[in-house]
Amino acid sequence: MGLTDEQLEVLRWDGPTPEPVRRDPMRLGPNLVADPPVVLAPMAAVTNPPFRMICRELGAGLVVTEMIYSVGLVHRDKRSMQMLDIRADEHPVSVQIYGKDPEMLARAAAIVEEAGADSVDLNMGCPMRKVVSSGHGAALLRDPSKVFEIFDAMVKAVDIPVTGKIRAGWEDTNAVEVARAMEDAGAAAVTIHGRTRCDMYDGHADLAVIRDLKQSVGELKVIGNGDVCDWVSARRMFSITGCDAVMVARGCLGNPWVFEQIKADLAGEPIPEPPSAEEKARVLRRHVDLYVDTFGEELTTRQIRKHLIWYFRGTAGEKELRQRLKDIEKRSDIDDAIDAACERCDADYSNVA
Repeated sequence: MGLTDEQLEVLRWDGPTPEPVRRDPMRLGPNLVADPPVVLAPMAAVTNPPFRMICRELGAGLVVTEMIYSVGLVHRDKRSMQMLDIRADEHPVSVQIYGKDPEMLARAAAIVEEAGADSVDLNMGCPMRKVVSSGHGAALLRDPSKVFEIFDAMVKAVDIPVTGKIRAGWEDTNAVEVARAMEDAGAAAVTIHGRTRCDMYDGHADLAVIRDLKQSVGELKVIGNGDVCDWVSARRMFSITGCDAVMVARGCLGNPWVFEQIKADLAGEPIPEPPSAEEKARVLRRHVDLYVDTFGEELTTRQIRKHLIWYFRGTAGEKELRQRLKDIEKRSDIDDAIDAACERCDADYSNVA
């Protein structure tokens, strides 16, 4: 995921805790129900099958893949088809695609449906220069009529729900106009990130924009996104915006337990305690097992490093892990690093106690 350590930190809200909120499972179609209504966001180089399954096991009601280029799917590009890797244990799962040509996107949506996805999502929110410079991602927000044309083609091409992920706008806010174009074309849901493209990841997400969109559409489901990192921020998103579901992005990196906590809060159950170092190690080892099974040991030793840091971020174990990263060459090195991180956390706790 191409964000700096600073950008990975979610800006937290320090106001009073909102009153408890109840939400029914979010139904997007006859065969797709997100229960609980808490969604794992699509994140490049993060939401691959291992991470999606960890998040499902810990309570996510719906998971979304990394975005896949529609043209690559249509041409059966090897890399694109490898990313279209859906596991039996992760349903319901949505596949996110990106592009700008209605016909190509419709054909790609049909391939996604054939692969067994429960829904197909269009990326209209990615703010990265290399994406928007080609007219993809958030660049589509500048032309709501084009949005209607795209969704009209995609909805007619498949029987599964078609959804889209947007930002508040490009520079100015036009989320309501874009969402209405989606709804008119037959979309099932819109996920709205409460920042414009120009905001990137700075400042707090604007929840008023999400609230106004929810109040302006009819049957279109609205998924609120931005700064959801714990059960308190999820309550705040639900209570202020009236959204049908929340989406968790940066807030679950190294902390998939956020889904467990939000799920418990929505059910009126006690919030689970934060994970101990031993619990982190258990889930992280499960994550590594899934990674090795999916990508092999060599690739795992390179790609799992960021997750090691994320799981222990802000603890004494993080420093220990950073010192060991360069020496990780095989699976046993990963296990040794996890053990060392736990030992450092335990020692730090003993010193404080």
